[in-house]
Amino acid sequence: MRLMAYDIRYKYGDEGDDIYHDIKVDIIPLYNTVACLSLKKDFANIFASKEFCDVTLVAKDGSELKAHKLILCARSPVFAAMFRNNFQENKTNCIRIDDMDAEVIEEMLKFLYTGGAISGKLVEELFIAANKYSILDLQTMCENILINTMKVATVVDILLLADRHSNDRLKTKAVKFIVNNIKTVTETEGWKKLCQTDHDLSRLVLDEAERTAKRRRYSRGSIETNVEAAADRNSVVSGQSGT
Repeated sequence: MRLMAYDIRYKYGDEGDDIYHDIKVDIIPLYNTVACLSLKKDFANIFASKEFCDVTLVAKDGSELKAHKLILCARSPVFAAMFRNNFQENKTNCIRIDDMDAEVIEEMLKFLYTGGAISGKLVEELFIAANKYSILDLQTMCENILINTMKVATVVDILLLADRHSNDRLKTKAVKFIVNNIKTVTETEGWKKLCQTDHDLSRLVLDEAERTAKRRRYSRGSIETNVEAAADRNSVVSGQSGT
């Protein structure tokens, strides 16, 4: 993207002793923004029209979705490997995705073509798809949505999702959320099921909750000690003043 630049001169200092500094400010021209929006719209039209499609993605229910190899290869190293090597997909021009619904595949394809917003109701499924096909920008988008929409009722599912896909940032955020809401989360059915099915993961959360509680008690005790010490010093000073 081409940038334009202009210079600003400002001064500071006492009267008669001005010091001048030049600043170069880079700005993105408006026409570049318009061009990006136009490009996004054009690729959305390409996806919608299905013209010149040369590969078919088959969902687990048998539904078929058309796409372009070049787009898939440019956006996903996993798809690229399929077509650059002598894989079955390269011979048949067909990719069977037996673990995804057609709705999820279509939403994933829309993102590959446009990089636009995704459906919030499919965020967990799209997170899995992004991990499977190494679509890093989609993975990050899903990750941020999951972090920003954590709730007591859903946080255990998010924790399991993060653990299953080795996403440390999402896992850390989920553990912290549970620790900060430990009383209400441990009353949910999701937590009770987690304790029965994954002792290591539930133990990890409880250990972190215990460490956090200890840190808070220690911090609270330190504050109380400092307050008492300050009060004692004040009383000594007041007593000396009185004398």
